[in-house]
Amino acid sequence: MSNEDEIEQVNHRRPEVEHLLHELQTHQIELEMQNRELREAQEALEEARDRYADLYDFAPVGYLTLDVKGGVLEANLTAAAQLGRERAHVIGKPFIAWLAEGESPAFFSHLRQAFRTGGNTFVELKIKAGNDIRDVRLESAAACKAGNQHCTCRMAMIDITAQKRLAHQAMRDFSQQEALFNTIPAMAYYKDLNLRFIAISSQCAEFFGIPREKMLGRKISEIFPSRFSEQCELEDRVVLDTGQADMNREMEAQNGVGARVRLASFKAPFLGPDGKIAGLVGVALDISQLRETEQQARALTEENRRLARRMFAAQEDERRRLARELHDELGQWLTVIQTEALAIATLVVSNERRNGMKKSIASATAIADSTARVQQVLRRILRRLRPSTLDQLGLEDSLRELVNQWSLQHPDIACELHLDGPLGDLEETLNISLYRIIQETLTNVSRHAADASRLSVTLRRAPDAILLSMEDDGKGMDPHQPRHGMGLLGMRERVIAANGIFTLHSAPGRGLHIEIKLPLNQPEEYDANFQQEE
Repeated sequence: MSNEDEIEQVNHRRPEVEHLLHELQTHQIELEMQNRELREAQEALEEARDRYADLYDFAPVGYLTLDVKGGVLEANLTAAAQLGRERAHVIGKPFIAWLAEGESPAFFSHLRQAFRTGGNTFVELKIKAGNDIRDVRLESAAACKAGNQHCTCRMAMIDITAQKRLAHQAMRDFSQQEALFNTIPAMAYYKDLNLRFIAISSQCAEFFGIPREKMLGRKISEIFPSRFSEQCELEDRVVLDTGQADMNREMEAQNGVGARVRLASFKAPFLGPDGKIAGLVGVALDISQLRETEQQARALTEENRRLARRMFAAQEDERRRLARELHDELGQWLTVIQTEALAIATLVVSNERRNGMKKSIASATAIADSTARVQQVLRRILRRLRPSTLDQLGLEDSLRELVNQWSLQHPDIACELHLDGPLGDLEETLNISLYRIIQETLTNVSRHAADASRLSVTLRRAPDAILLSMEDDGKGMDPHQPRHGMGLLGMRERVIAANGIFTLHSAPGRGLHIEIKLPLNQPEEYDANFQQEE
């Protein structure tokens, strides 16, 4: 074949070669694209594998794969950490090696159930993690291949130690709360932010006459629709909105049997785990009996004071009558005796020079002296029974005379009397009370204030009361110790009977200070008894 024939033949086949070359180039491009896609798919698979490995190893839950006998085939890092060992020392070991004492029967029962049912099974066990005992929850499911010939158990292990402790603490707190709620002699309750009961004491349920289980989750307005319930919820809402406790509020309420009672309530907000107000706690006490007792005590106290006022009034009235009788009856006869004795003495003196009757003169003189002494004693008794100087001189001069006479008898004690304000227009009852109190003070100082060298008495008139202050520098006393004398007790009772205030300040070695406040307007029955005459 000539060259021309060969050239012609080549030219004839050129399109076929070019087509084949084009197909080869196209196929090469497709292969390169497929290779690129394969590489990208391989990279994606490797990335996914790494992500899965990270997810598997570092998941917050322990994952293990066990054989039918409970041997560990695979374990993630979390499971190894939960067991307290390196992963290499976990794989190939029986899982019961980490079980706490007495937990093996429950684990094998759980494992058999997982292989038998094929579904998820659960069990809670205790495991040993180093020197620590942990509570775990196992969730297991069987995975079988090749016609159930090769089965493994895939198990998730969750550490619930913290939850167990919290649950135990919550149960203990609940038990303590239940014990408190069942024994506390008060109506106690907890409410949530919607004012629904979340805990109720037995006393509270008894008050409303409804079982606790029927009150839980309900508002008081849903149990007892009334103005009382509306008022309670309004006060509760104020406590929750302001965060301030509402203490010792008294109110009237109606219990489950329709009886009206008096309650004292105490409410305060309580905080949740986030530090925010989660509800309120309240305590209510039935104080109906207490208030009734207080009312009776006040009535008895007032009755005792009224009786004391009548007693002092009767005492003064009796003293007035006795003083009058002593003065009018005994006094006049003593005067007659003294006059007759002096008359005898005069006659005897006139006859003495003639008959020498010195002995008769002495006897008559002795009668006159004895009578004078009896009169002195009588005057002193009369001053004690009835301060007649009040009628003759008034309160101010009578007190000055009283202090002067006392000072003459007790020269070692300097007594100062200070009178301030108009005291001449006071009621008789008030005059007598003030005179008797100061008189008793002077007597007490002379009897009991050992080593006293000074006594100060200050009487001052205020717009609506008389203020009396008495202070000495004697040995003092312990005001908390019982007192055997009747002086201070009588003064206090007299002040109380006059609706006054009696205050005593003292201490051993620091003297005695008494402050008294008497109202200007005395009780009507006190004044009436003083004015009564038989």
